[in-house]
Amino acid sequence: MYDLLPDAIAIALLGSIEALLSAVVADNMTGHRHRSNAELIAQGVANVVTPLFGGITATGTIARTATNVKAGATSPVAGLLHALYILIFISFFTPLLSFIPLSALAGVLAVVSFNMVDWQELRSISKWQTLAVIAVTFLVTIFRDLLQGIAAGIILHILLNWKSIRAAMLQ
Repeated sequence: MYDLLPDAIAIALLGSIEALLSAVVADNMTGHRHRSNAELIAQGVANVVTPLFGGITATGTIARTATNVKAGATSPVAGLLHALYILIFISFFTPLLSFIPLSALAGVLAVVSFNMVDWQELRSISKWQTLAVIAVTFLVTIFRDLLQGIAAGIILHILLNWKSIRAAMLQ
């Protein structure tokens, strides 16, 4: 049991980061403001209760959120419909889904990712430290793994901003 604890913590942190990042992307696209505590508490409760009924834990995803917002979704009904579509496809069309090339799915994800970038915000970043963290996170994620990319970005951010982080902790 204790062997799984580091992985469980990493997955929980990754899920929390992804859910909050998804909410921030939606905030930037819609002009609304999410409630971080409510998001994390709801996700935590759902991910603790769901496996008790044979379900699989989940988190908000940036690609689905951005796609829903761009398509004009304004309520949680979009997420419910997405879940329904997934259920229908898995229940009735699984053999057909195996014919979709992974390269095509990768292309769809690349286009959605490209459309999620706020290019004006990216151009306005003036601190080289922030650009370094973005670049390292991006490159490690592309060439290694998502979890390693996030870890590398966090570690680099801490190293580059240690003085201000330490000062904030001492207050």
